[in-house]
Amino acid sequence: MSLTSSMHPHVKTTNKNYAWVLAAVSEMIEETLYHCDTFSHALRAHHNDAAAEVFDAFSPALNRELDQVLDALKGVELPRIPPWEIPHLDYDHPASNLMERAHYLMTPVEAHQLVNDMIRTHTCFYNHLLETTHQPIIKELVKELLNLCLQCRQRNQQAMNQTESTPALTDDDPPNEPQ
Repeated sequence: MSLTSSMHPHVKTTNKNYAWVLAAVSEMIEETLYHCDTFSHALRAHHNDAAAEVFDAFSPALNRELDQVLDALKGVELPRIPPWEIPHLDYDHPASNLMERAHYLMTPVEAHQLVNDMIRTHTCFYNHLLETTHQPIIKELVKELLNLCLQCRQRNQQAMNQTESTPALTDDDPPNEPQ
């Protein structure tokens, strides 16, 4: 049996109403923003300002997405979504690629690629919502969020294309490895 045709134990919500969508989307954006800001700070601590600036440049776009959702939140009581519940079967947490592939010696191009991956996660979730909802209010919000993702992807791609090829940083304090 295919995973996509069976119910996953962590996909609990089947009635994805407006309040649920707002809660799930705001959680995803806040998580992405948190991990980007945290990783940018860590890169700066390791003197990798060039890669940190890529994540810093992504933060305003995330804040625009979040502002869009926060405007929609006014007067809506949000449901509690357990942290283990995933929004849909093919969902990837926005920070999963960051956690797997990011490192403190990364180049700015590698940082742009990770930002593109996070934008893709947001876009995939929004497309899933657009495909599965029949509620006009959700469709309208999701279309606005998709437009913001498209703008962000274009800005990130343009910045990546303009990024000069820089050699990878060297580790001035490598781990003590047995010889």
